Amino acid sequence: MALVKAVLAGAVAAVGVPYVMGGQSDQLGEFLARGVVPLAIGSVQLGWSWPIFCVVTLFAWGFLAWANR
Repeated sequence: MALVKAVLAGAVAAVGVPYVMGGQSDQLGEFLARGVVPLAIGSVQLGWSWPIFCVVTLFAWGFLAWANR
C-alpha cells in the first residue's frame, strides 16, 4: 500500500511543481524546466517532470515503508 501512495504523491508533485515554478527565471526554475515534458489537456498547458516524479516517489516510498514497520 505504501507504493501506491508514493506513486500518487510523486504524480501530484510531478505536475504540481512545474506548474508552480512555470514562470521562474532564476536558477532553480531553469533547472526544473529542463526535465519537463509538456502536456496539453484541452486548453490547459501542464508539464510532467520525470526527475521530480522519481525522486518524490522514491523518498515517499522509503518513508512510508519505514513508518509501517
